[in-house]
Amino acid sequence: MLLIDVLAVLDSIAPLRHAEAWDNVGLLAGDPGSSITRVLLAIDATNAVFDEAKRAGAELLVAYHPPLFEAIKRVRHDSLIHRAIRDGIAIYSPHTALDVAPGGTNDVLADILGMTSREPLRMIPAAQPEGTGIGRVGSLDTPTDRSALFAQIKKGLEIDALLVAGPLEGEVKTAAVCAGAGRSLLDDAIAKGADLFLTGELPHHDALRAAKAGMTVACALHSNSERAALRALRKRLEEMLSGGVEIAISTEDRDPFTVR
Repeated sequence: MLLIDVLAVLDSIAPLRHAEAWDNVGLLAGDPGSSITRVLLAIDATNAVFDEAKRAGAELLVAYHPPLFEAIKRVRHDSLIHRAIRDGIAIYSPHTALDVAPGGTNDVLADILGMTSREPLRMIPAAQPEGTGIGRVGSLDTPTDRSALFAQIKKGLEIDALLVAGPLEGEVKTAAVCAGAGRSLLDDAIAKGADLFLTGELPHHDALRAAKAGMTVACALHSNSERAALRALRKRLEEMLSGGVEIAISTEDRDPFTVR
């Protein structure tokens, strides 16, 4: 299968037109006319992940976070972009397009919490289809005790610990989620009356503000809140590419922070 065909499938899953204006999404390196037989999915395109892609014979690395963000002033032989071009490995980033997309990073978090009904925390003006937006807020299947919900989150994200601020007891009926950095949607979560806000990270004073508003904040660490979406993305790619391309999730990709 040609890379251009894989790109069309990726864009149908997470349309790049819905990405934030500041974001650098899409094909960052590679020839659209090249042949693709193996794809590696990761959150961050670290050297370890790139080495893994090379060992696996992957011709495409889908890195959720764009490894190219600001203007490049020089390309050294040991830089990731030089290695990608030299070794013929294309790099594609969906980033905030996947945050917005149905079944993307935020819907995966909503599924882990057990939201029956949900809507974006913040709509994208004039976006199509109507009702497209960032973050999610909604009611849980059944009101759930906070301690049980913390355990549910850790199981769903396959992590050992959460950073939690605000109320630690009582039932959660309404929850909000924002994969990655949650600061930009904190006020939206408070305004929507969420009992709990699940995100990747939140600054100190914002956590205090959430607690003052009576809302629990659960931080999984930045990329830990995003990584579960790779499993959903792999499943959809396998279905839509009809078995013509092997899809794998990186085993070298992990959050830079650990709990000791």
